[in-house]
Amino acid sequence: MKALYWHWEDGNVKCELCPHNCLVPSGKRGFCRVREHVPGEGLVAVTYGLFSSVASDPVEKKPLYHFLPGDNVLSLGSVGCNMSCPFCQNWHISTWVPQVEMSRIDVNDLLSLVKRYRSKTVAFTYNEPLISYEYLLNSAPVLEKEGIKVVLVTNGLINSSPLSELVPHISAANVDLKTFDESTYKKLGGDLRTVQNTLKTLIGSGVHVEITHLLVTGINDNLAEFEEMCTWISKTLGELIPFHISRYFPVYKWTKPSTNMTLLKKAKEVASKYLKFVYLGNVPGDSDTECPGCGRLAIKRRGYHVSLLDVTPDGKCPACGFNLGIVLF
Repeated sequence: MKALYWHWEDGNVKCELCPHNCLVPSGKRGFCRVREHVPGEGLVAVTYGLFSSVASDPVEKKPLYHFLPGDNVLSLGSVGCNMSCPFCQNWHISTWVPQVEMSRIDVNDLLSLVKRYRSKTVAFTYNEPLISYEYLLNSAPVLEKEGIKVVLVTNGLINSSPLSELVPHISAANVDLKTFDESTYKKLGGDLRTVQNTLKTLIGSGVHVEITHLLVTGINDNLAEFEEMCTWISKTLGELIPFHISRYFPVYKWTKPSTNMTLLKKAKEVASKYLKFVYLGNVPGDSDTECPGCGRLAIKRRGYHVSLLDVTPDGKCPACGFNLGIVLF
């Protein structure tokens, strides 16, 4: 599949999908590993329609706590990534190791899978979905036409123009905000301003957004920086955006100790000064949703299972009317 968003430059191709803006020589691939300069053709999306992972997951696993709580979503992942985090939990597919097996799923196949799994939502997840941009752009409108909601679990690293073309077809997204320090973002292969723009664009377009922040020992565990990030989220995106602080465990190239539990709880205290819905991830418990207006229990969770859902059809508290921002359908 011929890639979108690129141009010729001095015999090379210049990719315009993400802020890496890779200048790709003939026969080579960009930073993400999935967009190749094929001689005589230009930039090609070499993994178009290829997937490494297909599963039916609770939506809470994404994590999305305020979007269709209790539902299962058809989840698909491919390979590759446009960042290079040394603590990546899915490094075997993000780095596309040779052992990864792939299956081809065209758009019609995807519709068949949706019917087989009886799912009303499809999530593109596990690796970075935005580098499979052409597949997203072709499949999302088709799913939307069939009444299927499309979810992205993403690092948010995409340029403004391709994002603007895609976003009308996206229902929800969990964006991984890695850090609030630009130099740290650069070391991870990302760009803070781009991710901030993605968050603002998604929310401004009416997409349901939740944020995940993996608190990694020795990477982003400075609470002053963390508080600055929470302040920005509250002032720019709103205090009602669900915020998931996840505990890191040693994996891939990063072997520092797991996130200290005292630090994790302190981070939640800090975040809760600015945000109404703060959750801890990768730890037992601490996943219930309470109404900030009256304290009433709105959603009780045990792991990824919802055992109580007590909100109005439009996502408000039935006791005091506080808008919890919970999407039920």
